[in-house]
Amino acid sequence: MRIPKIKSSIYKRVLGIFGAAGFLVTFQACYGTPQNYANIEGNISDKDTQQGVEGLKVNIISDSDSLSTTTDSNGNFYTGIITNDRNLQITVEDIDGEQNGSYNAYDFSTDFKNEPIKITLNENI
Repeated sequence: MRIPKIKSSIYKRVLGIFGAAGFLVTFQACYGTPQNYANIEGNISDKDTQQGVEGLKVNIISDSDSLSTTTDSNGNFYTGIITNDRNLQITVEDIDGEQNGSYNAYDFSTDFKNEPIKITLNENI
């Protein structure tokens, strides 16, 4: 069987477009849709003492991912999350009981701007 030569540049362009589209579909099927990765960091402190609060569970939810981390001895937390949207839902829970003070749950939404998140909590007396 003989394949006819393509003489027209229009046919060559059309075949080139189909070839590129096939590559892009194959690439996305193999590697998935590209995602944005945001590094989230912040500090949670006691409103009265201004000291960081250890042992608080920080839940972070984006449009395409969710994760949890725990504050360190200085009240700092750090993690990364996959998100295509900059709106994050953040909740804070006291998971260590009375060990580092008792704090009520805290829930808020924020438009993440690549800046550390600062949270101050009142101790539950």
